[in-house]
Amino acid sequence: ILEQSYIITEERNAEEGDIGGRSMGDVSISLKRRQAHPFYLNNRRIRFTHDSWRQTVLNVLLDERKQEIHHHVAASLERDLENDVALNEDDTFDRRMIVFRHWKLSGNFDKASLMALSMGSQMMWFGFNSQAILLFEDVLSTLTNAKIADEDAEQHFGISQPVLDSLTTGELEALVRILIAKGKSHSTLLQVERGWDAYEGALDIINNTPSADDEGYNRSVSFPIFSGLFVVLKMGAVAEDSGHTYERTLCERFVEQARLNGDPVHYGRALAMQAETLGRLGLYEEALSVVDEIRGIYDIETQHESICKAYGSDRVAQAFTHSVNFNDALGRTEAAFDACRYVVDHLVPKSSPGNIHNMFVLLYAVVVFLKENGQALRAREIFQLRVVDAFEKHFGSGGSTVSKPMFKPILMLLDLQGHQDDEIDVDEYTS
Repeated sequence: ILEQSYIITEERNAEEGDIGGRSMGDVSISLKRRQAHPFYLNNRRIRFTHDSWRQTVLNVLLDERKQEIHHHVAASLERDLENDVALNEDDTFDRRMIVFRHWKLSGNFDKASLMALSMGSQMMWFGFNSQAILLFEDVLSTLTNAKIADEDAEQHFGISQPVLDSLTTGELEALVRILIAKGKSHSTLLQVERGWDAYEGALDIINNTPSADDEGYNRSVSFPIFSGLFVVLKMGAVAEDSGHTYERTLCERFVEQARLNGDPVHYGRALAMQAETLGRLGLYEEALSVVDEIRGIYDIETQHESICKAYGSDRVAQAFTHSVNFNDALGRTEAAFDACRYVVDHLVPKSSPGNIHNMFVLLYAVVVFLKENGQALRAREIFQLRVVDAFEKHFGSGGSTVSKPMFKPILMLLDLQGHQDDEIDVDEYTS
């Protein structure tokens, strides 16, 4: 009885929360108060008043036994959570966090990582990237703190080689997804070096984990790593040579691997990455040729959601936005206008309205081009409706996204550009 009670109260005292409205720690052991709850053995409520009780149990309890009890508690709580449809969203999140802690302490990395990814993605959606990173690092500590016999063993992203040797294909896929999500959160916070480390760490782990060569390993899990490295590379994570050798090699590897995989979601992203690289190197004709190739395989209605899920935003659709710049650089103004119309009339209405980051990136080049070509007020109307108003609708004034500080300056610039001979209410943008 004391062993099981110790395990339950140990974590709940740290959480300072309730389960079902009942506090789980720091009260006396009582054999009189009978309540029906899975945490009551023989319908008796067991708790600790003095830390000496808990410490005594800790000293005699084997790690394997503690993990076993955590496993049973996590499984029980998870079943309760799935069956309780009356919970509101905040209560559900709090209880999922409790379940996550028990899965983590049970040593079940697969279960803990799945819950961390689910909750972390929710945090990232609402702009809480710093909190998501802490959650990802928490679940990674299961592997980085694992005890091994050889303390001098080689390490990869803080994980020793014997631990990597023991990972199943499912555990490896979960680990890679955690590192990708961590890298994505860092890059969103403009912490490019840390984002780079997470993505490079994921590649290093794949290259040094035996189960990555198993037939059952899903190699498409690694594709977002290439995309993430490409993003932080653009943000200046590492110094490139004049020929951008690393970036071009990265694109070629991604395109080839995605082509062999055959999934248009990843192949389209790889081509979009290649088009953007060629455009930044001034090879606009080649870049436009790649965009034409994308047009032949991209279907926003069937692929948009999957691309956003894998890469955070629709990087494939954004290739058509880049084509506005490519055509403009070649002096093809009418072709650039055609590309703007394609983005605004065809892609934007079919894109997720709540993915503000995707919408901002999709429209930014369009807005700039329209402003520079006498259509500033049209650009302002589009930006107000699809970005600013959509953000207010889905997240409210207290919401957060990396591009939010640019909303008012962009609206003000477009307003000034479109009303050069008129006065505008500047207070609207400075309040």
